[in-house]
Amino acid sequence: MRHLGLEIHRLEKLMARQRIHSAAHQDADRLTGMHGYLIRYLYENQGRDVFQKDIEKTFSISRSTVTVTLQLMEKNGLIERESVAQDARLKRIVLTQKALDLHHQIELDIASFEEQLAKGISEEEQEVFQRVAEKMRKNLGEDLERKGVCGR
Repeated sequence: MRHLGLEIHRLEKLMARQRIHSAAHQDADRLTGMHGYLIRYLYENQGRDVFQKDIEKTFSISRSTVTVTLQLMEKNGLIERESVAQDARLKRIVLTQKALDLHHQIELDIASFEEQLAKGISEEEQEVFQRVAEKMRKNLGEDLERKGVCGR
């Protein structure tokens, strides 16, 4: 029997290595793959308020991981946190001009990465993979919920 977790771990490591060699990563000071995904998410959600909690839920990552990631992005001049009128404790996350400038290169990198990842895999196989991955996320998320663990 194959160990699905090990295969997913191997894929994640290869994907991380691939991202390190992307053009946007080479051009940006300490840009990680997650930074690229967050920049894209924030770019696509311009015009609406995005908060840390939204990122935790969307990317299924823990509060502490998001906090550290956003702190580094803020330090590197990629995002700013702005207070919102209805609750000064809430901080909306917005992209800086530096991040907007990187967005175009990131989009090219993602398209190239996705093309490389899917090479030789039919549309049908990709759809099956998506369904299986969704079931796995659901299985793990439900288990974490039962255990009372956040970060689903």
